[in-house]
Amino acid sequence: MLLVSYFELYYLLMSLKKVFLHLTNLKKIEMKNLKLVMIALFATAFIVNVNAQDSSRQWAISVGLNIVDVRVGDDFSSRSTDFFKNDDWNWSNHPLTRISAEKYLNKSFTLQIAGSMNKLDNGFDDVQHASFDANVKYSLDAVVAKIFGKSTKLFSPFAYVGAGYTSLDGEGEAMLNYGFGVNFWATDGVGFVYQAGTKEQLSDVVPSHYYHSIGILFKL
Repeated sequence: MLLVSYFELYYLLMSLKKVFLHLTNLKKIEMKNLKLVMIALFATAFIVNVNAQDSSRQWAISVGLNIVDVRVGDDFSSRSTDFFKNDDWNWSNHPLTRISAEKYLNKSFTLQIAGSMNKLDNGFDDVQHASFDANVKYSLDAVVAKIFGKSTKLFSPFAYVGAGYTSLDGEGEAMLNYGFGVNFWATDGVGFVYQAGTKEQLSDVVPSHYYHSIGILFKL
């Protein structure tokens, strides 16, 4: 059962990677650092899956839109101000520009694979933004329960960290991802998800930027 789940994750990652590269027509991508991070993420997923609890719904998918906001400022105060300003946000011009697939590992950890596209025209000259990411999400339900005495089924906050490949007009690099998000549940299997965080540059090809996503989430 454990090996089946692991190979399902690997197959999902490879399939999404092929689709992403085909859609964006990327060539000669240098992904050595990204592959190392991917291996680390899957090693983590393999280990925590040993202790995974039984669940009738171990998968989830989400579809929605994304927002790209180039980060400005060199200190925490200016960056925080920029994060909450929306006058320089680049909203995707289509409601279905981000898709993600998630695998439940245990009550605390979830592996997320996501791909998205966006056209940047606010402060840019129609630059094509594309990203492919693998993140590990950590549930903050225990934190909510500690603060309020119990958790709730209405919403579920989380923090995440991971890595991905992001390109601007076909020129890209591996980037570090980190941030937070929250799921709002309308039913046991359908909800809305908001996720926001930072894509941190590892070289000088793509500048560090904030990345938001809003979508509909379905448990499978």
